[in-house]
Amino acid sequence: MVHFSKTPFVWHLRCDVIPKNLITFASEMYIKAQKKWRKSEDGSVMVPYTYYRLCESYRGENGHTQQRMVFGLGELKTLHDDSERKELARLLDGMIGRGQYLMSERQDVYELALSIYSSYKDDRRKDKLRMAEDSRLKEESRRKAEELKRELVTINWKSMSAGMPRSIGAEHICFDMLRRLGIDRFLLSLGWSRLQCDIACMQIVARAIYPCSELRTVSYLRENSALCEMFGIDHRRVTKDMLYKSSRDLYGIHRKMEDYLHKQACSMFEIEEKILLFDITNMYAEGVYGSSQIFQYGHSKERRNDLKVVVLAAVVNTDGLLVRTEIFEGNRQDVTTLEEMIGSLEQGLNPGRRVIVMDAGFSSKSNLLWLKNNNYDYITVMRSSGIHYTPLGEVTEMRDNKDQHIRLQRVKVEKLTDNVLMVDSDAKALKEDSMHKKASARYEQGLEAIHSGIQGKGIKNRDKVNNRLGRLNARYPGLERLYQISFTYDEKNKTESMSWNRNEELEQEEETFHGKYFLQTSLDEKDAKNIWSFYNVIRTVEETFKTLKTDLDIRPIYHKSDEGAKAHLNLAVLAYWIVSTVRYRLRKAGVTIRWEELLRIMSTQVRVTMSAQKSNGNTLSIRRSTEPEDKLAKIYDILEMPHKPVCSAKFVWHLKPPPKNNDG
Repeated sequence: MVHFSKTPFVWHLRCDVIPKNLITFASEMYIKAQKKWRKSEDGSVMVPYTYYRLCESYRGENGHTQQRMVFGLGELKTLHDDSERKELARLLDGMIGRGQYLMSERQDVYELALSIYSSYKDDRRKDKLRMAEDSRLKEESRRKAEELKRELVTINWKSMSAGMPRSIGAEHICFDMLRRLGIDRFLLSLGWSRLQCDIACMQIVARAIYPCSELRTVSYLRENSALCEMFGIDHRRVTKDMLYKSSRDLYGIHRKMEDYLHKQACSMFEIEEKILLFDITNMYAEGVYGSSQIFQYGHSKERRNDLKVVVLAAVVNTDGLLVRTEIFEGNRQDVTTLEEMIGSLEQGLNPGRRVIVMDAGFSSKSNLLWLKNNNYDYITVMRSSGIHYTPLGEVTEMRDNKDQHIRLQRVKVEKLTDNVLMVDSDAKALKEDSMHKKASARYEQGLEAIHSGIQGKGIKNRDKVNNRLGRLNARYPGLERLYQISFTYDEKNKTESMSWNRNEELEQEEETFHGKYFLQTSLDEKDAKNIWSFYNVIRTVEETFKTLKTDLDIRPIYHKSDEGAKAHLNLAVLAYWIVSTVRYRLRKAGVTIRWEELLRIMSTQVRVTMSAQKSNGNTLSIRRSTEPEDKLAKIYDILEMPHKPVCSAKFVWHLKPPPKNNDG
């Protein structure tokens, strides 16, 4: 016989197979009690009360007994003992579970069961209505969606317009190359924020496409370029002060960045560097630099000796990719820069002997000795003054890259153990003969002017005449040794007469060197063509400086501080990494084209917003990029890039436009 016992808020069957905390009867339904709390009438304390639920036990798919709630019964205040709750569970099990109205001797319990059953049916009826309504709404929504798809919306073609054009072709290529070089990942690895990284990368790309000042770069980013869209930056947030700070931050890590990019490029393109090219150039500055350390008066390669200059030294590999750059003072002598530049490469290069190719300005005895002692070979142009040589072997005739006839011959130079190659060019000889004749004629005109002053009412003072002759010699260096100039003076140290004679022997000796230059090398190379070919790659570093000065417009420098000038030059160097890697990949595919022409081709693809008035009164606007022209599409294919720079976006504005913000 089953026996029940009562515990606070829980009735359970004393049977090992019946779960605890349950009132279990012969039926599958039972009443479960739960203790809850609520505030007293005065709200001062929390008082307990008992809440009852009608639950049902059943066997799940796994065969285990499970429970679920059927209906909430409330507090059941009219029932006072277990027998009444037992009877209520039996009646509800019959009504709800089996649809039978069972008989009961307890009229009050039976009426309560009928009331609960009626509430249960009303609740289920509401659930069915709610489910039916939800189903109807879903079906209606689906039907409307299908109707909208089938609906033909007419557009007034006369209202169609194109606006907000922004260049995207060059930006797409430079942005892709920047990502492949990993510049953004490198900056993030240094702890830069995502915004700092995006601003820096955007400025580098902008400098490669539109080299100008920070102020004009802001206008370019806001009005001409889609770079802000590509980086997801609101163009109104970009200011010149933000760009100033970003460029200075980039210069603060320029050596780390340079080493990283060099290593990344060599790894990406599988470049094995054996020959390195070293040269320097300088840029003049516009403005006042009273306390500058780097802007000094020096020999300007642009012949702007009236302005201060700054020196940029570069080591480049034969593929035109940078290895090392450094900024020096404008009055720094060329010969003093080699040891500092090449010496800084030891940590960044893989072990192995390399060849340094350089011009005559760096070929001092001390520099060549330093290169030998530091495991470097070299090829350089000798300083040809006073060279005495003996021909060795036969003359090799060939044509250079300009299809000009040249002659190569190995020679022996006195007191020199290195191999020397003499290069004799007919075109170079004609050019130097013409330049020499023009310089000699102008030099003699200067001598005539000094002579006329002495004979007339001009300058006669001995010191002033000598100063005038000194200025003439400085204007035409090297010509004074071809002339014998003599003066006569009176007792007051005034010049009475002047005469000069041209030394024909020295003139003929000078002419024998026209068109000739001598290559000195530590390489044990017997083939004259190989030596000349190794040296001829020096044109690569000249092309690098040409790109920096012309395409990337690093001259003149308008910054008024050393920090600003260094940041300006460093930003151009970083932009050159983008330019050089793009051109390198195209060159490997047989496309040799200047950056200026590439920019023209890339400018044919733009990003525009197309707008039109719909028949329902709305305005349909679609912003997307134009299709690339054939030449640009070919470049995309070579670079293995998608033709669509940015995914199209669709915007719909209603007739009432949204309010404008303060930035407008």
